[in-house]
Amino acid sequence: MSVSSVSGNKAAALLALIALAEKSKTEGPSSPTTPTSPTPLESNPPSLFNDGFTDGTQGGQWNEFLQTANQLMETLGQLQELLAPELGDPSGTPQELFSPGPTPGPAPTPGPTPTPGGTTTEGVTTTPGAEGSGSSKLGPGLPKELEPYRSAIESASAKTGVPANMLAGQIWQESRGNLAAVSTNGGNGLTDTGLMQVNPNTYGELQAKYPELQGKDLSTPENNILAGAYYMKDMKEQFGDWKTALRAYNSGPNGVDKSNLNALPAGTGDATYVDKVSNFWNIIESGNGTLPP
Repeated sequence: MSVSSVSGNKAAALLALIALAEKSKTEGPSSPTTPTSPTPLESNPPSLFNDGFTDGTQGGQWNEFLQTANQLMETLGQLQELLAPELGDPSGTPQELFSPGPTPGPAPTPGPTPTPGGTTTEGVTTTPGAEGSGSSKLGPGLPKELEPYRSAIESASAKTGVPANMLAGQIWQESRGNLAAVSTNGGNGLTDTGLMQVNPNTYGELQAKYPELQGKDLSTPENNILAGAYYMKDMKEQFGDWKTALRAYNSGPNGVDKSNLNALPAGTGDATYVDKVSNFWNIIESGNGTLPP
C-alpha cells in the first residue's frame, strides 16, 4: 500500500511507521553481554538498571531501542485502527492486515456432459432428432441405399444449414433413395420427382432465388437434394423451427397449423409426415433402431 492510497491521519501514521522502522533497523542495540531477552521494562526491579543495562554507552543504546520498539508497536496499533474501515477486519494483527490473500488456482476445465440418447463432444452434447441438432455430417445409421448420395447430402447441408441427418430422413420418407421415383402432388396435380420429390414449379421458384440452381437439371441427385434443402431452409426461416418446416414441406406453407403439426388444414399431405421424418432423423443420426423398408 503506498502513502498516496491513504489520506490525512492515515498517511501520517504510515510515515511514522516507516520512520520508526528505519530507526529501529539502523540504531538497534549492540549485542549486550547481558541476557538478550529481558523481561518488559516496566516490570524490572530497580536493581536491574544498576547491572549494566543503563550504565555506559551500551545501556543507553538498549534503553533507546526499547523506547523505539514501544513507539513502533503503538504506531502499528494506531495504523491498524485507522486502516480498519478499508481492510474490513479491525481485529486482525498488523501482520494479518498486510499479508496477501491466497492466490486463486486455475479454473477447472469443463469436461463433456453426456446426455442419455445423445452423442457427446468436448463441452457439447447433441440429441439425435432434436431441434438444433444441425450437423452437416451423416450419422452411423445411414442406410446402404443412401450411401451413394452421402457426399451430395452433406454438401447440401453445409451450403444451406439444414441438418444432414434430417435431409437423409426426408429422402427416406419421400423416395426410399430411388432417384427415379415420381408421384402426383395432391395439391396442384404436378409431378414430384427425384430423391426429394420436388415439383417443377417449386424448382423454378428456387432457381430464381438461388443462382447456383440456375441451368441445372432437377433429375440429378446433387441438384434434387440441394433444391429440397434450399426449400427446407426457406420454410425454417418462415416458420422458425425444423418440425414446422417439415409440415410446410409436405403440405405447403398454406397447409400448416403450428398448434398441431399432425393437422392438415389444406387437406394435403400426410398427417404422420413430421413424426416419421423425425424418427428417421433420429435413427440415422444415432445408429439406434431400424428404418422401415
